[in-house]
Amino acid sequence: MRPPALHIGAIAVAAALVLAPAAVASAAPSAANQHPHAVLIGGNLKENAEILQTIVDLADPDGAGPRKARIAIVTAAAPAARTAGDAADDSKNNAAANGLYYSALFQSYGAETYAVPIDTGVDFPGDTYTPANASDPAVAAEIAASTGLFFGGGDQMRYVRTLFSCDDAELEAYTDCTDTAAMTAIRQVAARGVVSGVSAGLTIQQGADMITGGESYEAWRDGAAAGYLDDERALGYLPYGGFGFVDGVLIDSHFTTWGREGRAVKLALETGHPYVLGIDETTAVVLDRTTGKGAVIGEHGTSVLDLTQAVTTESGVAGVRWSYASAGDGIRLGDTAGVVKGKDASPLKARGSAAEPRTDMWDSLDGVGGAYTLRDLAREVVGSASRTGQGVSFETGPRFATTLTRDGATAAWTTRAGAVSFAGLRMDIATVD
Repeated sequence: MRPPALHIGAIAVAAALVLAPAAVASAAPSAANQHPHAVLIGGNLKENAEILQTIVDLADPDGAGPRKARIAIVTAAAPAARTAGDAADDSKNNAAANGLYYSALFQSYGAETYAVPIDTGVDFPGDTYTPANASDPAVAAEIAASTGLFFGGGDQMRYVRTLFSCDDAELEAYTDCTDTAAMTAIRQVAARGVVSGVSAGLTIQQGADMITGGESYEAWRDGAAAGYLDDERALGYLPYGGFGFVDGVLIDSHFTTWGREGRAVKLALETGHPYVLGIDETTAVVLDRTTGKGAVIGEHGTSVLDLTQAVTTESGVAGVRWSYASAGDGIRLGDTAGVVKGKDASPLKARGSAAEPRTDMWDSLDGVGGAYTLRDLAREVVGSASRTGQGVSFETGPRFATTLTRDGATAAWTTRAGAVSFAGLRMDIATVD
C-alpha cells in the first residue's frame, strides 16, 4: 500500500501532537511541589522504586525540611475481607489487607501513612473497615491531615459506591452523586498535594463517562452501554464519572498491555470525548495538574489517542491519531493533547522491513494481559519502509481489523534508553468479514 501523500494539514497535525524536548515536565521536584500533582499508574506496580519514590517526594510538604510525607491509603476498590484473619494478612487481596500492605510499602520509602478504613461491607464481628466510615468526621479529619493520597486497585465502581452518595439509577448508571465526608477531605488533599492511584485507582481519577468494564472486541461488536453491566466483557461506563482530578480526557489502565486500544476508541466515539489517555502496566504519568504537562516514568509507556479529526465510517472509524510516549518522554493534556519527546531522543527513520501482520490484535487469547500486540505492531510500522501494518481480531463473526499508517502527520523517535516512541500514527478500525 502506498503511504498517503504529505500535505499541509498533516504537517499541522504533527506539530500539534509532538512537542519539543524542553517541554517535558520534571518527574520529581527537588523541593516541595508548588502545584497539585497526580501520579497515574497503569497497573501492576511491582513495587517500582522510581514510581514509589516520586509519590513520596511529591507528598513531602517541605522538601528537605523536618516534616514527612503523610499518605492516606485508600483501598476500597478491593473486596471486603470475609474474616478477621483475612483482614490481618497483608498477602490477601481485600481492602483491609491491602491497606496494611501499601502502608508498609510507603513507610519503607520514608512516608507516614494512614490506612483509610472504608470498604463495601461489614462481614465479621469487629470489622473496622466499613462503608459507614466514609461519613465519619474522625476518618475525614485523618484524611484531611495527609499530604498525599494513594488509591489501590480492584474495581473502580467500589470507589463510587463507598465515597459518593448517588441517586438511584438502573444498572448504577448514575448521573447525580454527592460527596461523602471522606470524599470532601480527599478533595482537600488533592487540591494542595499529590493524588496517585494504580489500575482502578487510576481510572477513578477521570471525570465524566468513566469506563466500568469491557473488552475491545465486544465493544466494537455491541457498542457501549451506561452502567455496571452483568457481562464483564461488555463495554460499560458511568455517566457521572469518577473523581474528576484529571478531566477532559477518558482514562484507561493496563492499556497496550491488555489490548484496550479498541475499547477506548469505541467509548470515546460514543461519548464524544476527543482524547484518551491510556497507561501501560508498571508505568506512570507524573502530571502537573495545573499545567497539564506530565513525565512518563517506569517500564513501558503511555498512549494519547486523538479523535478530533476522526471520521465514523459505515464499517468503523478512520483517522484516529495514536501517540505513544515511552519512559523518559512526556505528555501534554488539554485542548491540544499529545506527547513530548524526551531529552536526547533520536529521530527514527522508516527503513526497516515490513511489519508482520497480527492475528490477535486486542490480545483476546491472553487472559492476564502482557502481550502488547498492537503497541509492538505500531513500533514496527513507524520503523518500516512500507509505513503500514495491520492486525485483526482473533474473534470472528464479525472480524475487525486495525490498520496503522505512518504518514506525513507521524513522527517517530528512539529514546535515550532505546525505546521507540511515536506521535500521530494513523489508526483506522473497520469490519473486514
